[in-house]
Amino acid sequence: MPHSTRAAAVRLVALFVAGMRLATLAQMAPSLLAAMPALSQVDRPWLTGVTWIFATVMLVVIAAVTVVTQRPPGVAYAVLDVAVAVTLLVVGLWTVPVELRTGTWVGFQLGYALCVSCSLPAVRSRWLWMFLLVSLAAAEAVYIAPTVDDLADLTGAVSTCLTLLVLGPLAWFGCQTIVRIGTEADEARRFAAAAAKAEEERRARLAIHNGTAMMRLLVETDAADGHGALRSQAEVELNRMRAYLSGQTPPPASEATNLAAVVTALGAEFDDLPITVVADLAQDVALPRTLADDLAAALRSLLLNVRQHARANRVVLHAAEDEAGAGWEVTLHDDGIGFDPSVTAYGVGLREVVVAQLARSGVDVEISSIPDLGTTVTLAQAAAMEVS
Repeated sequence: MPHSTRAAAVRLVALFVAGMRLATLAQMAPSLLAAMPALSQVDRPWLTGVTWIFATVMLVVIAAVTVVTQRPPGVAYAVLDVAVAVTLLVVGLWTVPVELRTGTWVGFQLGYALCVSCSLPAVRSRWLWMFLLVSLAAAEAVYIAPTVDDLADLTGAVSTCLTLLVLGPLAWFGCQTIVRIGTEADEARRFAAAAAKAEEERRARLAIHNGTAMMRLLVETDAADGHGALRSQAEVELNRMRAYLSGQTPPPASEATNLAAVVTALGAEFDDLPITVVADLAQDVALPRTLADDLAAALRSLLLNVRQHARANRVVLHAAEDEAGAGWEVTLHDDGIGFDPSVTAYGVGLREVVVAQLARSGVDVEISSIPDLGTTVTLAQAAAMEVS
């Protein structure tokens, strides 16, 4: 089962709730002996025993359920827990002497109510949670009201109520935040996995597309018809595919990092085409290594398309720096059969090797084509990149 940060966060919240309840039980237990003499001071000693039993059972049962399920108690348990706590506070008016209601665990009802207020993280509805918390605070106010005789007593009573109204929300918001962070971490992990998968698929398409086209041409082309040039190009693509399969860094698609040199080298690879290369105005454009590789791969893919599909009588590859020196443009035009871009979907070469890959380097790609008149592809970068 894959790791889940949210599940771990939920288990942490569950352990917090179970720990709170067991700690409350541990504090209550020694006070039971001290409470025995107090039973003779009330009219219904049996009712006092029943309240202790109910509180103990609720603390143990919900702690056990939380540990077993590794989740905080659900809404039903939370509502029942609050109902029992409110009942114990109200019944405490008859079972706990006034002088023992605060500052002692003989009057355990206040400690139990505080524990319950911190045990509500599974209540997702904010309005329900607020209703349960206010119910506890109201019952607590009724429980300690008889202890107020002067200003000092009033201050203590208010502080007691504020303890519940502060720690309860802190526990609820803290637990909610922990679970939300876990959920977001899982979502981020799923997104990262999906992105990594998509990136790996993209890299695979880039690695094999031009090589596949080369192998197809090798099969379909006679030795007398430029077979040697194809073999040298196929060797380059074969090395790239080997590098991808072995997990190594692929060799550079072009040895040059100057725009004019990249364009000229790619034109020379396809000298079997009726190609004219004009790159004199791009001599001063230096390219980062990564961009030079991407540009070379894109131009190679475009020229492979021309070779395979265009049936062109003339191909012009033109590169130039813009007049302001803040960008450059490469244009590839052929007078071949063209196509209708509105009805013809781009293949892997145009979509991935050209458009998508160059977009990652900040290069805009514009493809215009008219059936029977040819195709023009424009690669342009508006602002020059720093050479790395």
